[in-house]
This record gives sequence, C-alpha cells and structure tokens, in this order.
Amino acid sequence: MPITVTKNFGPLTQLDLSTKELMREIGLLARERIIRRTVSGRDQHDQAFKPYSTGYAAEKAKHLGAGPVNLQVSGDMLNAIALIEVTDTSVTLGFTR
Repeated sequence: MPITVTKNFGPLTQLDLSTKELMREIGLLARERIIRRTVSGRDQHDQAFKPYSTGYAAEKAKHLGAGPVNLQVSGDMLNAIALIEVTDTSVTLGFTR
C-alpha cells in the first residue's frame, strides 16, 4: 500500500512554533518540576542537598521536628516561585516576594 506525503506549508523557518500560551505552559511545568525536585531534597543537578549545619538542624528539629534537607520551613519560598514574564519565545520564573 503506497503512502504519499505532500508538503502544504511554507519554509519551516517561517512557521510559528512557539506562542505565549505554549511558553506559559512550559513555565508552569518548569515551576512544578522545581518544586517537586526541591521538596524531594534534590538540587538542579539531581544531587542531594548538603546536610543542614548541626546547629540549624538541631534548632529546626526542636521547633518543627527532624526531617530531610528540602529547603522548607513554612513553604513560603517555594510558593513564591511565579512566572515573572512570558513572551512568544521565552518564560522567566522568579520570586514574587
């Protein structure tokens, strides 16, 4: 059974492959991945965070209970990650406070 493929569009360099809506979705996905990775105790290179200092770990354990290094006390830092700027070709994440 033969298959015929026909080009019905202009040069690929003239196709609009990125939109503001697509970049917003990419930014939201990146935000979610950053938060999940951080909460699991991993850095941007998928390495475990360095242990808290002895003094900080003891103080945190006294007030919040012992737990893994995940950069969370109140959750405010990770909750403040937001899409700062979205264009047709880029998305910038940052902190709102």
